[in-house]
Amino acid sequence: MNTQEKSNKGKEEAKFSLSGSFQKTKEYLDTKLKIMQLKVTERSSRLIASLLVDVVKTIFAVFVVFFLSLALGFYLSEVLDSFSLGFLATGGIFVLLIGVILLVEPKLERFLMNQSIK
Repeated sequence: MNTQEKSNKGKEEAKFSLSGSFQKTKEYLDTKLKIMQLKVTERSSRLIASLLVDVVKTIFAVFVVFFLSLALGFYLSEVLDSFSLGFLATGGIFVLLIGVILLVEPKLERFLMNQSIK
């Protein structure tokens, strides 16, 4: 081997060093960890935002049902000429709705579970 070949071989050995490999591996793992943290942050922020929007929608839906129930109660009060009977009939309608939901509860739960899985 001549001096130039020895010199080139020395450069090749210098290019590959164990400490350099460990450093590159450490940098790679650090980068992967940062990417995972960013993905978790993104997903959790989406989940929180979605939950907040759902809570607001649920509150508005409760208000809508409440005011529609009041309107129905007052309407039935006029029809039946008695506030008591009007609101009693409105309450009876809700009791019937609860009964229907209780009857179909297993099927409704299965349907909602399948929808949430999709």
